[in-house]
Amino acid sequence: MSAQVNPVAVSVASFLRKNETLKQRQGLIAGNVKDFFRFKRAERALLSESYKEKQANPKNQLPPINDSTDVHAVFTLLIKNQLVLPFKKLTTSEAREQGFIPKKDKPVLIQSPRADLIPDEYYVWFYVQKSIWDSLMGFGLLAGIFTLILFPLWPLFMRKGVWYLSMGLLGLIGLFFVIAIIRMILFGITYFVLSPGLWIFPNLFEDVGFFDSFKPLYEWNYSKEKKSKKSKKAKKTVAQSPLESVENQASTTTTTTNNNNATGTGANANEGAANVRRRATLEEVEE
Repeated sequence: MSAQVNPVAVSVASFLRKNETLKQRQGLIAGNVKDFFRFKRAERALLSESYKEKQANPKNQLPPINDSTDVHAVFTLLIKNQLVLPFKKLTTSEAREQGFIPKKDKPVLIQSPRADLIPDEYYVWFYVQKSIWDSLMGFGLLAGIFTLILFPLWPLFMRKGVWYLSMGLLGLIGLFFVIAIIRMILFGITYFVLSPGLWIFPNLFEDVGFFDSFKPLYEWNYSKEKKSKKSKKAKKTVAQSPLESVENQASTTTTTTNNNNATGTGANANEGAANVRRRATLEEVEE
C-alpha cells in the first residue's frame, strides 16, 4: 500500500469491505489467508440503493456513482491505491502442478499481471479496516510504555510490590533449574546402580501443560518399546469384558468335555474288541 492513500478510495473500500453483496470468500496467497470477490458483485454493490443513501451524506466522503463507467473509475482508484488487486483462482490440479498445497474451501490465488474489470474477474482485499480493538490496543501499549518510563516516580509501596514480584519470579526460575540439575544427577547415579535409571518428574521437559509437567512424580527409564508392549497388554486386559471371560471359560470347558468323551468312547471300543477276541478263543477250545 502506498504511503499516502486517497481518502475517497478509503471511504469506498470501507463501504465495500464488509458488504454482504460481495459474497466474499477466503483464498490462499503464499500460504496466507485473504478475502476475495468477483468484480461483478462489487459493481452491483456500488450501484445499489444502499450506496446512494450513504453517498447522500457528505460525512461519508463517497463519490457519486450513476453507471458502469463511474464504477470502473472508482474501482480503478482502489487498484491504484493498492486496496484491492486482481488475482486468478487456480484449480486443484493447476495449484499442485505449480507446487502449491490447496486446502478445502480455500483455493490458491496468484496475482494477475493486469486488471481488465470484467464481471468474473477476482480481486483480493489488501485493505485492513481499523476496529475499536486496534485503537484500544495501541492506547494500552502507549500507556504501558509511559508507566514503565515513570517507574522512579511510582509510590514506594508499588515499587516494593514490583520488587517482591520480580524476586518471586526469579526464585521460581531458579527452582526450575535446581530441579533439572537434581533429576539429572539422580538419573546418572541410578543408571549405574539401579539400571535402567530413575527419572523424577519425567514429563518436566515434555510438551504438556504446566501441572502435567510434574506428573507422575517419578518413572523408571524403560525403552519406548517396552512401554508400548506393557500398555498394549494392559489395554487388552481392560478391554476384555466379563461376558467375554465367561464365554472363554465356557468354550474351554466344552472342549475339555468333548476330549474326555472322545477318550471314553475310544476306551469302550477297545474293551468291546477284547471281549470279542475272548469269545472267539473259547469257541475254538470247545470245538
